[in-house]
Amino acid sequence: MTALEKKHAVIIEAPDEVEKNEPFEVEVRVGEYKEHPNEPGHFIEWMELYQGDTFLARLDLTPEKSHYVMKTTIKLDHAHPLKAWAKCNLHGLWEETKEIKIK
Repeated sequence: MTALEKKHAVIIEAPDEVEKNEPFEVEVRVGEYKEHPNEPGHFIEWMELYQGDTFLARLDLTPEKSHYVMKTTIKLDHAHPLKAWAKCNLHGLWEETKEIKIK
């Protein structure tokens, strides 16, 4: 993983398996491997979470005052990968996918 990839890597933290239609927490982070800059000229603008093509959550961020963590509670009724996007104002979109099994 390059230094650029380490700064922009999107992490999805969620259970590998959940009960159908039961709420569970999801955390999306950027800068896990190497801290991403957080200044007016270089910062993460937003993070979004989807299940397949279904929009679930969005967090808009500002430079200097924001921390690159989005926490939300969701529930799923079918198995389909979670997908998280993060938008860096200089380096564009970064994506991560996580499979979640439904019991």
